[in-house]
Amino acid sequence: MAVTASAAALALLLAQASPDTPPASAGGPAQPGAPAGADPSAAGTAGRAGSADPSVAGTGSRTASPERVATQESELRRARDEIAALRVELENLRRDLAETQAQWSVEASRSAALEQRLAEVEQARAAEAQARSGAAQDAQARTQQRAQDTAAANEGLRAAQNSLARGETGNLDAALAAQAAALERARALARQQGSAQEALRADAAARWIEAARAALARGDLAQARAALAQAQVQAAGAGALSSEQAGTGSGQAAPAPGAGY
Repeated sequence: MAVTASAAALALLLAQASPDTPPASAGGPAQPGAPAGADPSAAGTAGRAGSADPSVAGTGSRTASPERVATQESELRRARDEIAALRVELENLRRDLAETQAQWSVEASRSAALEQRLAEVEQARAAEAQARSGAAQDAQARTQQRAQDTAAANEGLRAAQNSLARGETGNLDAALAAQAAALERARALARQQGSAQEALRADAAARWIEAARAALARGDLAQARAALAQAQVQAAGAGALSSEQAGTGSGQAAPAPGAGY
């Protein structure tokens, strides 16, 4: 029992002198508030840890949260999509503009061609109207010439008839030849202008004049007067028709030439 008590006391002493518990500093007083037997180097390390670089703490505080990062990425994707859509729209607008310009060019060419065609048609119509007007004026002039020729022939035939009634035959053949030539001109113009009746009467008058000239050549004044009377009837009919068409007279047409010729 004595040995056991001595062993227990020795173990207690050894436990108090354990190297895990550093001895207190021999030269300095104990730190206030520090537990007895604490290592002063540990306390300094703790102090330095407390006064660590503040930039480290700032960096940690500026680090974005995952939710914020996701939001920013979503906004970035949306902005990129909008830009892409705008680019597509811009290309479509450019294509539409190019097509519109091409269509406008085609329409402008077509409009110019139509305007030129219209100008040509108007010019052609103006020329045609002018030609019709000229033709109408020419036809009117010819109709008036026919009326003048037949009127002059009728006047000459009356004068020749009066000369025969007085028995005057000098220069009568030449005068009758001139009347026959005037009626021939009237006949030709009437035929050209489609006045068949007038042409027929003028021709008949000219034939009767030739018969009167033949009678004069034989010295048969009575036969010459009878032939001139028939020539006057037919020439008067031709003159009435030409005057009616020319608007210069309203004489009655003579009967058409028949078997009495």
